[in-house]
Amino acid sequence: MDLLLGGDLRFHLARKRKFTMEQTKFFCACLVHALETVHGHGIIHRDIKPENLVFDERGYLKLTDFGIAREWMPEIDNSNETSGTPGYMAPEVMCKNNHGIAADYFAVGVIAWECMFGRRPYQGKSRREIRDAILAKQVQIRKNEVPEGWSLEAADFVNKVSPKSFKLTLFIKCLARKASSRLGTNGNDEVKAHPWFKDFDWEGLQECRLTAPYVPD
Repeated sequence: MDLLLGGDLRFHLARKRKFTMEQTKFFCACLVHALETVHGHGIIHRDIKPENLVFDERGYLKLTDFGIAREWMPEIDNSNETSGTPGYMAPEVMCKNNHGIAADYFAVGVIAWECMFGRRPYQGKSRREIRDAILAKQVQIRKNEVPEGWSLEAADFVNKVSPKSFKLTLFIKCLARKASSRLGTNGNDEVKAHPWFKDFDWEGLQECRLTAPYVPD
């Protein structure tokens, strides 16, 4: 295994609380690239969270801890499996429904939200409280709530923009409660094709030629 000395993302979130848009984009790109490989081998990670994202000395994030990962076979019902970490678990997992790769992308949305606002979108002291919060209301970001320095394309990566109400609110995209409406449900390519990643050098990321915007001390 690679020796990673940069600490996990949770440590750095606790220290900095928030990250800039460019830093968050790089984090998400590293995670999306990792999931492209994982999902390409027919595996669902099922425990995407900051504690399982570890920095190397250059600021690249690596995905770790496949302890509850499983082979994904859509024809086989896995609704009885609810493994994961509350706060990052997709609604279909929390509610004991059949789930697939879209569950991993829900966690990507949670992490992006956390880097943006310094907190998770759904709060609760227990799994039940978090589940109830998810079921009670779809989180949303009003246009005037987008943090300074963040573009609307960045917000749209986390949120689904509704053209008719664009001036009023931005609706969840990665965090869509309905798995079939979630960004990433149709595969990794639609995530990489999102406007937020326009002109992003995916080949450079794979070859580790990019300079990370956040390098651990």
